Amino acid sequence: MKISLDKTLRSMSIALDLAEISSIDNNKNIVENISNINYSNHNFMNHSKRATYISLVLANVLNLNNDIKKYLYLSTLLHDIGATTSLKYSHTQEEFIKEHCLKGAEILDTFPIFKNLSHIILHHHENFDGSGPLHLIGDEIPIESQIIRLADLVELLYNPQISLFKQKEDIIHWIKSRSSNIFSPILCTKFIEIASKDIFWFDLENISFVDSILDNIAPKLDIYLDLKEFEIIAYIFSNIIDAKSSFTATHSREIAELAFKISKYLGYSDEKCSKMKIAGLLHDIGKLAIPSSILDKNGKLTEEEFSIIKSHVYYTSIILDRIEDIPDIKEWASNHHEKLNGKGYPRGLLGKNLSEECRILAVCDIYQALTEDRPYRLGLNQKIAYDILDNMASDNLICKHAVNNLKKALI
Repeated sequence: MKISLDKTLRSMSIALDLAEISSIDNNKNIVENISNINYSNHNFMNHSKRATYISLVLANVLNLNNDIKKYLYLSTLLHDIGATTSLKYSHTQEEFIKEHCLKGAEILDTFPIFKNLSHIILHHHENFDGSGPLHLIGDEIPIESQIIRLADLVELLYNPQISLFKQKEDIIHWIKSRSSNIFSPILCTKFIEIASKDIFWFDLENISFVDSILDNIAPKLDIYLDLKEFEIIAYIFSNIIDAKSSFTATHSREIAELAFKISKYLGYSDEKCSKMKIAGLLHDIGKLAIPSSILDKNGKLTEEEFSIIKSHVYYTSIILDRIEDIPDIKEWASNHHEKLNGKGYPRGLLGKNLSEECRILAVCDIYQALTEDRPYRLGLNQKIAYDILDNMASDNLICKHAVNNLKKALI
């Protein structure tokens, strides 16, 4: 089985943007001192996509070779992979900036295919004059990191709600005034060159819904992941998902292991067992869009809060749908809150439309939720959890066979 790395990373960049939106909501004053940009004032939807477009346009006018363009492309898509965890724990602006660079490099360094990207991510907040978090100066900073730095800030300055011609000159002036400080003079000159053309701004304005804009400029990546490599990426993102809340620190991994055990018990093929594990790892990737204040609430959710919580499975489907090679994993992961009587969410599917794999993952999710500690209660013991599952099966909410197979697999 081959899975496109390009499609995978574009999908995961959506997840990272959603995570930044929900995290910024809980941190009202994230201001980077050197640029004086307040991150909390920015809507991060399509942030990675637009920053990647800006990076690649700059790479073209700089006549960078294809290998550098590939590293730049992948790095820009993933440049904020460390922000989703470090943002939660930051207490000062400087700490946040440095920590998310360190964390991002650490995450990527665990995966061999990303080892050439980790140093780029590590230095993507360095300033040309040496005033950045790790104090690299001038050409000590990788060119890819320099480009991401500029692209990142241009995207943060850009406001899709305002006419681009009202902000175009302001952005150009802002970048130009920071030549030799944040950016190299050459990079500033090249940016002003591309920013003087209307096509750059029209593309930036429309890239969120016209995929061909990025397709036409992105380097061709004939890189495909096998299922084991894709599983490693799923593990990376499951850690980011579970880090959203201290009460779900191992939730996705535990569900993945449960789904794998049941799959083995049922005699599924090795490939299908791995797919079930991956579906477990990614079933809650949509929770990256949910504010931690709701996930960690110590008490009953309001109707509005529960409605927001329910949206996570919708976002799981949206994110995974972009990876065309895994329709089965997407289906199983996206349907884990459906009920046999059609009263589940988000689609309200009836049991006849729910596969055995969907039913298994739903039971795994409920069992794990019952047995792990939550903000409002301690985890239940196995017997009580089994009794609750049996009652839910009797009420035609979940599959009786899936419940029985869970019990047998855990003996």
